[in-house]
This record gives sequence, C-alpha cells and structure tokens, in this order.
Amino acid sequence: MGSEEEPKIIIDEGWKSQVEKEKEQQVLAEDTSDSGEEGISPDDMSVFEALISTLAAQTMMALGVIAPEGQDQVYVDLAYARHLVDTLMMLQDKTQGNLSEEEGAMLEQAVSELQQVYVARAQQSQDAALDPNQSPADLSPPQA
Repeated sequence: MGSEEEPKIIIDEGWKSQVEKEKEQQVLAEDTSDSGEEGISPDDMSVFEALISTLAAQTMMALGVIAPEGQDQVYVDLAYARHLVDTLMMLQDKTQGNLSEEEGAMLEQAVSELQQVYVARAQQSQDAALDPNQSPADLSPPQA
C-alpha cells in the first residue's frame, strides 16, 4: 500500500487565554465597583481565588453585565447564571473552615453580589415577559 500518514494531534490551548481574559475582566469589574477596593492582580491570587474570580466573571457574562471579549452585545442566560451561583454557594459550604481569611471573604462577597445581580436580572426578565411592548433586547444591565 502507499505511505501511511501519522494522525495529527491538535491541542486546543485557547481555553488558557480565555481564562486569563476572564480573570482580567473580573479584576476590571472589581476596580470599577463601588467598594473602592483595588483589584487583585492574577499574580497575587491563590488558585482558589482564581477559581472564584473565573466563576464570578462567567456569572457576570451570563447575567449580561459583562460583554464577551470583542462583542458589543450582551446575552442573558439566567439558567446558566443560577447554575454558577449555586456552584459558588456549594463551594462556600464545602470549604467552610478550610479557607484563608482572604479567600473566605472573597467567596462571601462574590456570592452575595452575584445573588443580588441575579435577583435583579430575573425580576427584569419577568417584567419583560409580562410587558408585551418590551422586547428582551431592552433589558439594561442591573446596577450592581
């Protein structure tokens, strides 16, 4: 037979850059929040804090507060946002007593703020569903 070609192995490393972008977006979001605290640089984060930051950034995107990189429009996926908030709450329960003071405070703050934004966004969606004159595109990001 003819020469056999070796199968090519393709490694998708795009997820690494996506995680870095999400971390940067979360740091930006924290810098512009009302708390007045400075953002945490990725170099100063523990692995656990990076996980919390990534999940929080994904939740903010699912709630339509942060637009995905390179896009002007946001989308709202309440089911996914709820899943992410529930995941953070589960992490909070499972890690209770095993986190540093900073990690615990970061997780507590993230869960609290994301719950508030989720409730506001869910109310906006419900109001939009009841108002025949309002389209889902009319939803403005909730004020965090």
